[in-house]
Amino acid sequence: MSMRKDLVYVTLGSALPAVGNFVAVVFALRYLDAAWLGRSYALLALFFVSIDVFNFGSARLYSVAKIRDRFPSLLFLDTLSATGSALFFIAAAGILSRSGAIAIPHFLPVLLIAPVGYALSHFALGYLRLNGGNGAICAVSTVSALSRCAVVWLVAKHASLSPYLPDLLLMVEGSYGAILLGTYLVLRRQDKRARHDAYGLAAFPQLAKLGGKELVSSWYSNAIFSGAKHIDVIIAAMLLGPAGAALYRGAKSVHNVAFNLGQALALVVHSRMRDWLLASTQRLSVSSAFTLGAAVSSLLVVAALCACKIKLFPTASLGAPLDQWLFLLLIFTGAALMFACRITSLMVFSISKRSFLILSTMEVAGSLSLLSALCVVFGVMGAALSVAVSCGCVLASSLMVVGRSFSIRTAP
Repeated sequence: MSMRKDLVYVTLGSALPAVGNFVAVVFALRYLDAAWLGRSYALLALFFVSIDVFNFGSARLYSVAKIRDRFPSLLFLDTLSATGSALFFIAAAGILSRSGAIAIPHFLPVLLIAPVGYALSHFALGYLRLNGGNGAICAVSTVSALSRCAVVWLVAKHASLSPYLPDLLLMVEGSYGAILLGTYLVLRRQDKRARHDAYGLAAFPQLAKLGGKELVSSWYSNAIFSGAKHIDVIIAAMLLGPAGAALYRGAKSVHNVAFNLGQALALVVHSRMRDWLLASTQRLSVSSAFTLGAAVSSLLVVAALCACKIKLFPTASLGAPLDQWLFLLLIFTGAALMFACRITSLMVFSISKRSFLILSTMEVAGSLSLLSALCVVFGVMGAALSVAVSCGCVLASSLMVVGRSFSIRTAP
């Protein structure tokens, strides 16, 4: 029962922030200045890139038994992450602001406070997950998601607050980390071992010696894969301009919902997924596969028509209604493919770590390359197309790996 409850909390903690972001972005695109919004979201994307570049993965490292036994607290690693993230964010924001691609907050100390607050929560997240704190994580994530919506509503309601949009967005993220850290510090009082064993940065060489391989792979995963989830907004801002980047951020909010829901569902059903897929492939005929594909395609077409009808995003700048519908169709197609990619990626990981690493690297490199090339040729329409194409290629490759595994398993 406890495990089932934790599973619900993990799923909600993953889905609610994405849904909250989607609502906030849709509302912002409708009521706020598109150019200023695009620059503000580009700054927020740079913030997360800065976090990921120096995220050594203390949450993931804490799940490794030998590291957890030797280091009951990895806050010293988060201190290093916070320092690196803050310095990188300040320097990168100063450089990119000259091009006009990103906004700069009015209250400049926010550039330091926000990354430090967020980065100091990495270990707290891992500690809470392993010590029955998934409910607390879900609660903090929900508050954070509602805060993002509240910021957009506040700025839309009071135009005088519009110049402070970057400040408010960054403070929400910094507060999220600070609340998680505070929750950990409160719960840590009940853990005598964690309370009495404190480590400074001098412990880093010991950690590297004990779990060097885990440390490098964890950092690589965060810096490359997680960072790529945000750097695309910066690329879009530089190639499409602030208004185009804002519209792309709207598309990305749909993709983020699909990504998080797919990942959460994969974690829930992964133990039964292999047997289910094996049984399905044995029973699935060509006509059944065609019918399934037609049903999914029809659903995407209808979803795009409905989104176009209710003006989900401000797509009037794209021109004719057909072009607007096509843009929305590409968004939903990319989201559907991304959802399927998250489901199959966990299977690929369980089959072959090497194949998973290759496909993940291909996904990152391919998506960013396609985004850059197609934005230049087709503008914001190309940005939406790049996601659909890259996810389609990754999904096809993943299914090949899974199919090969099934063939080997069922071979006499």
